[in-house]
Amino acid sequence: MKKIYRYSTIALCAFFVLFHIYTALFGVIGNNGQKCIHLSVIFGILFIGLMEKDEKNIILVILDTIFLIAGVASMLYIWYVSPTYDNRGGITTNADILFGALLIVTLIYATWRKIGPVLAIVATVFIVYAFGGMYAPSLLQHGGFKVGRYIHLIVFTSDGILGSPLNASANYIVIFIILGAVFSASGVGDYFTSLATAAFGRFRGGPAKVAVIASAFFGSISGSSIANVIGTGTFTIPMMKKMKFEPEFAGAVEATASTGGQIMPPIMGAAAFLVAEILQVSYWDVVKAAVIPAFLYFAAILMTVDLYARRKGIEGLDKSELPTISKLIKKGYLFSPLVLLMILIGPLAFSITKAGIYVLLFTLIVVSFNKESRFNKKKLIDTFISAGKGCISVAIACALVGIIIGTVVGSGLGYRLSNVLVTAAGGRLNILLIMTMFVSLILGMGLPTSAAYLVLATMVAPAMIKMGVLPMAAHLFLFYFGIISNVTPPVAMASYAAAGIAQCNPSKCGFAAFKLAISGFILPFMFVYNPVLLNQGIWYEVLYSVFTALAGVYCLSCVTENFFMKWNINVVQRIMLGVAALLLIQPGIVTDIIGAVLVIGVLAGCKFRNFSKSGVKAPK
Repeated sequence: MKKIYRYSTIALCAFFVLFHIYTALFGVIGNNGQKCIHLSVIFGILFIGLMEKDEKNIILVILDTIFLIAGVASMLYIWYVSPTYDNRGGITTNADILFGALLIVTLIYATWRKIGPVLAIVATVFIVYAFGGMYAPSLLQHGGFKVGRYIHLIVFTSDGILGSPLNASANYIVIFIILGAVFSASGVGDYFTSLATAAFGRFRGGPAKVAVIASAFFGSISGSSIANVIGTGTFTIPMMKKMKFEPEFAGAVEATASTGGQIMPPIMGAAAFLVAEILQVSYWDVVKAAVIPAFLYFAAILMTVDLYARRKGIEGLDKSELPTISKLIKKGYLFSPLVLLMILIGPLAFSITKAGIYVLLFTLIVVSFNKESRFNKKKLIDTFISAGKGCISVAIACALVGIIIGTVVGSGLGYRLSNVLVTAAGGRLNILLIMTMFVSLILGMGLPTSAAYLVLATMVAPAMIKMGVLPMAAHLFLFYFGIISNVTPPVAMASYAAAGIAQCNPSKCGFAAFKLAISGFILPFMFVYNPVLLNQGIWYEVLYSVFTALAGVYCLSCVTENFFMKWNINVVQRIMLGVAALLLIQPGIVTDIIGAVLVIGVLAGCKFRNFSKSGVKAPK
């Protein structure tokens, strides 16, 4: 049976990849066909994989088989009736209700098995709320749905399962997951790691800096924090440990940098495509807005790593351990796909689908000129499987979140909840942002980034926008906190994956990563209060804001490492730098001047203490 399962999975994954490449080149299938086929094949890949896993448990195998048939049959039925459904004026038949209910139940089961119980339970709660809304508290009360009306809303309209999240998964996200699989199989991802090693390996704390830069590159390609940890961490973590980095710190560096890969342009994580879809802006607009916060995030990690290495006396890699420049130059063609992508989505303003498919085809052509990177049968099969399985979580989450979105829209909950949040915050934006941060972190611990973002974008973003936050800033705020939850204890999945490679205590690794990523908790507040950091302003305003933000982030790194430039600092100096960090991060000339004065004060204090210890009298 194992061979049957494997060959079936390979065939489905191959069809899945080729189907999406074909439709990206020649146009999607209308009448919901694209989304129906996309989700049907995902059901096939998921449930056949579960059957293989559950082979010894006959009850689970039977359940997997039943839900596979139910899921595929319901999607095919929806595709069949879609051309004439709008002519009915919202009237649903018994067959509509049957197949609609089957789809909803199948999605909840698939989510439970693949993603975990949290999202499945949340969706179930919303379904219960849809039918029992008359019993909810007065602020959340509504008249309740009839079964036919609810199935119509959730299954057959663009406000439900077939809405914009699944549309993004079936048209945009899938292409970049395939592209990421091609990059990994062809060696493009390894080339980025080699580039980072050549550029930063020789500097103080070089291996950790290599981990940061390599993870930024690789994370932008993979879009998954855990995949990033595994992809680059197997190389960087042992290298850091060899150079006397503590195992917990080595794992924390990899986890924090890998998590940030999802906010690193040009590809970013899957949820970035959803931001563009929901805001109805080009993906290039999201990239432009995200580039400065991403730069500040990784700059903060590099600063912290440098301070740690200086404090511990850790030097860089030996010259013999660095990749040779001549070999990197010979493989320079592997960097060209990323350059082409930037050109296509930037100056040439291609749609994200067209840009992705052209870069994919270009990569396949480019790598074929070298024997090492050229695709063979094994690489092709691995790419099909990696791409097909890599889409499962995103596609299932996007489809299931449609249930939540449809319920929120149909019941009017979104409007009422927005008012409730504004009222609970007392009309104060800072309180609303803190509340939103905690909700985002909690949701992000149990849900994929895409799902956490979609839930919050539906329920919380309107409240933020109502209180004057720019739409792009509001959505990126939710996006960032959904990502940073991967290194937020107690459920820090990226940290746990890194701890496994580092062979250290997962909890200690998680708290070390949380400390390293502290700037990531400040950045979203920075660009909400100062949209210039989202490239929303004149160039010199942007440069000034980046400079002061960098200074603030450096002060924050000094606080976390208890080290300033080349000196240990005392409690008072640490507090001064903490205050300076907040003042420099907060936009305004007055706050910047006070922050600068505090930094100068700490510098003077360190120098004075150094004079005293060296026996040199300080000048009067």
